[in-house]
Amino acid sequence: MLRASAQQLPSLPPSPRSPGRFLNKKTAQILGILLFLLGIGLIILWNLFHDWNTVALPDEHIGLQVLDRFDRPVCTLLQNKEFSPVPLGKMSKYLQQAIVAAEDHGFYHHSGISLESILRAEFANLRAGHVVQGGSTITQQLVKNLYFSDDKRTFLAKLKEAVMAVELNQRYSKDQILEAYLNYVYFGRGSFGVEQGAQKYFGRHASQLDLAQSAYLAGLVNAPSRLSTHVGDAQTREREILDEMVQQNFVLPKAAEEAKNEKLIFKGSITQQERYGYYLSYVVSLLQSQFPQDRISNDGLKVYTNLDPAAQALADRTLTQRIKTAPNGISQGALVSISVKDGAVVAMVGGVGSFEQSPWNRAVSPHTAGSAFKPFVYLTGLITGALKPDSAIDDAPLTIKIPGTSQIYAPKNFEGDYMGVITIRKALALSRNTCAVRVAQAVGPQAIVDTASRAGVTSKLDPTLALALGASAVSPLDMANSYATLARGGVRITPTFIRRVEDREGHLLASYPAKQERVFEAEPVAELVDALEDVVAKGTGTRARLLGRPVAGKTGTADGAKDIWFIGFTPDLVTAVWGGNDKNQAVHGKQVTGGSIMAGIWQQYMLAYYNSHPTPAGTFLAAQTPLAQEAEEIHFLPQPAGIFDKIDHFLDPGDYPQPAPAYSAGNAPAVAPERVHFGTVPPKSGHAGSESPPRHKGPVKRFFKHLFGL
Repeated sequence: MLRASAQQLPSLPPSPRSPGRFLNKKTAQILGILLFLLGIGLIILWNLFHDWNTVALPDEHIGLQVLDRFDRPVCTLLQNKEFSPVPLGKMSKYLQQAIVAAEDHGFYHHSGISLESILRAEFANLRAGHVVQGGSTITQQLVKNLYFSDDKRTFLAKLKEAVMAVELNQRYSKDQILEAYLNYVYFGRGSFGVEQGAQKYFGRHASQLDLAQSAYLAGLVNAPSRLSTHVGDAQTREREILDEMVQQNFVLPKAAEEAKNEKLIFKGSITQQERYGYYLSYVVSLLQSQFPQDRISNDGLKVYTNLDPAAQALADRTLTQRIKTAPNGISQGALVSISVKDGAVVAMVGGVGSFEQSPWNRAVSPHTAGSAFKPFVYLTGLITGALKPDSAIDDAPLTIKIPGTSQIYAPKNFEGDYMGVITIRKALALSRNTCAVRVAQAVGPQAIVDTASRAGVTSKLDPTLALALGASAVSPLDMANSYATLARGGVRITPTFIRRVEDREGHLLASYPAKQERVFEAEPVAELVDALEDVVAKGTGTRARLLGRPVAGKTGTADGAKDIWFIGFTPDLVTAVWGGNDKNQAVHGKQVTGGSIMAGIWQQYMLAYYNSHPTPAGTFLAAQTPLAQEAEEIHFLPQPAGIFDKIDHFLDPGDYPQPAPAYSAGNAPAVAPERVHFGTVPPKSGHAGSESPPRHKGPVKRFFKHLFGL
């Protein structure tokens, strides 16, 4: 019945893969094989007359040797990848045999290329209709890794590869070639060479690999990117290689079966490049601006860095742990630590997670600074004289008409409330936005830009009043460096990652001594640092306190909590921590601030740092005239009727507020219109807030006399 129905079906059109087209494809592949054989013939002729000294294996000094702050070796980098060569005698014999069984059966017998392998691979690919097998020998693969890793796999490239493979085979022993191959081959997950592969997957040295582990690693070489992430496929490949090892008499069948039944335990460690990836990549970028890439990779240069491995490991671990538990939306972070004494960058973490998967360095990329920028606003006021140590600022609603436009700028405090007239110290400790903008009005935005630049900020800053609230973007490296200038009492030192560079014989090629310059007088900086200590002691940064050690710093939270900060310093170390996300998306939640999240990360890292780096607590430079503290409570006299009408009389909503003078003791304003921003530390109006008002006997009495007519 079924057969009859089938006979009644109409004839189908010819398949797109008609015999004629398949024959053409088949013919083309056969011609390709013949052409390749012709190329091999040319190679044989070349072999008779060619100088075999033109191709060489890399010598033992290849790569960039990186040393840490204490002159200890960190790793060797080759083409920006970690390179950990080991001699063949320190590689497991099982691994050597497994690689030969997996990649090149006739390795010990051919002349660098294998006609048998080429023909077998081509006919296998011909039968499948696509590439399913390669014919390259271990020697050819080594040549490709050394000389053609970035080239397209054209016929000409393959021919050159074959020629050079024959050359290598003429010049070097099989053991030398196998050793070089195993030191350069890629095993996936960022591990180049067998030592890295053994450490990455099994947490042991290449010499300690057993039969099962060796077969597993050898199996990854065929398709490292895929097999390194698909364990089931990789173990299937492992069993195939164990069978090949039996067929080639490398191991007995019983040993192979035992290896197949072994339960592999993956407990690998991260490589040095992963552990220090952001720091090392930045060091290489600095070298590339001074040395050719070929010299960096091939001349055996030694670069002596300021990397402190212990600090870097603590920074990476702390940042990773805390960002994982941060509120939704805070998915990335960065940390920079700089030595106050010499400007050495001892640790830099540019992101959370795998460096290989996310190499963008957030520590040297700009992010909106938020209130972490405010110290430079107040420092400008103190330097210019617009602020005096006993100045006070009115924390009250502020509306500013932008000149030449119909737009209004009306900054608000984070909490939405206002405290009235308060000290500089309190305005900074509690990060009052309107106060910072009033100071910016008094000194002018360009003066603030100049101050920040002198301190060490290299980013472009827009000279607008919004700069007072950190509207411009600054990198964590710049923030750490500029705060370090404050920690030194006004002395700027260019942050350094590299101390010196030497050639393989130890001859000095370049040195990078710390360049220091006094950019601010010590007194205004000391006054500011004293106030920044209050930020940590009783302000927005209390989560950064360190018991028994002086700490100064500032929190920062950009609009929508897209960027949250804490930059803090002790007398010997400055650390900047940033949090946010790579999409620059707003993060919802009242508690998503620099003070609630990043200050805690800063504290955890610094506690761990001092636990591993015992250091005397030290002291900051004391200010000769510290900023005024909040005074004691006083009792207000009754307010005259119509007082606020009297103030409003002086307001002109169409005017752009002009820079106002600072007022010190005995020089208080006669009235309190919106244009008047500063005064001595006066009492707060009863309507301004619930905190206790201060008491200053002489200046306050005069202030009330002028303001209320009493």
